[in-house]
Amino acid sequence: MGSLLTYYYKQEMGINAEVKSLHQQAEQAALDGKYQEALQLLDSALAKRPNVDGFLQDRQITAKAFNLMNQLNEAATSLKTGKLAAGDKTLQAVAKVLKEREEPVFAKVRTTLNNNKVTLAVLKVKQEIDSLTTVQALAEKLDTVSKLKGKEAEAVQKQIIDKLAGLSYKQAEQQVKKKDFTAALQTVDQGLSYAPENEKLTAYRERVLSERKAFEKAEAERIQLAEQQAAEEDLKNRTAAVSIVNVEAALDIYGDLYISGSMVNNATRPISSITVLVDIYGTDGSYLGQTYVDVYPSWLEVGEEGFFETYYYGVYQEAEVSVVNATWYLE
Repeated sequence: MGSLLTYYYKQEMGINAEVKSLHQQAEQAALDGKYQEALQLLDSALAKRPNVDGFLQDRQITAKAFNLMNQLNEAATSLKTGKLAAGDKTLQAVAKVLKEREEPVFAKVRTTLNNNKVTLAVLKVKQEIDSLTTVQALAEKLDTVSKLKGKEAEAVQKQIIDKLAGLSYKQAEQQVKKKDFTAALQTVDQGLSYAPENEKLTAYRERVLSERKAFEKAEAERIQLAEQQAAEEDLKNRTAAVSIVNVEAALDIYGDLYISGSMVNNATRPISSITVLVDIYGTDGSYLGQTYVDVYPSWLEVGEEGFFETYYYGVYQEAEVSVVNATWYLE
């Protein structure tokens, strides 16, 4: 009997040691997130010691973690296939359960949940990128993504930066076409603030500077030419605004000379109060005198013709007349 008891004791001690080892392995596997392996180890331990409450409790907790992890894997599949709403719903359900769990076994589940949340946030932004058409809107999304971690976030961040650079380039091109070089440089610099290594934007900035310099030079030359033309125009308006069309003289029966003629406003502005000075010579070339004649109408638009007529009394001979001067007011 003593030998039998000794054998039984040793056998039980061996089982206890084996079960203890299985339990320890199961705990470590669960902490590592290997929930299926942990469940198998716990089942082995329970097969040998089915009535240990601690084993039953640990298995229940591990099974819960395993179930949550499976739900997260399903959510990840939904996200990868573009079913964001379904994935989001599952993530919210898992998060709700995890709020009530503090056991270390759920650490891996919690980490996976956070990673899936990041993936969801990134995918939501990615869906919105194509519909964003302004630098400001893209910059706001970039700010959102920059706070997220992981390769997916980095990939979307690069995608946003590339689109930002492209939009900045196109916008700057339109501004250059309108000769708004200051705005174009601001747009390019804004794009470079997000994409400082973008070669296309960097090269275009140099082009904008070059085109601005050429434009400013051409503008300076245009202004100089305009000033020169304005000066020439002003000189013409003041010294050569009047062009005589004809002037005639006829001697009447009383010996008085009837003088008449017409002129045209050659200025670039209306003129008024026009007076012409007429010299009178005899047919032998002798100087007989001069007279001032007012032109009518008193106001002449550009290109309009005016007329003048007067008498020079007491000539008593045929005479020749010519307009030697004219005065006017520029309007």
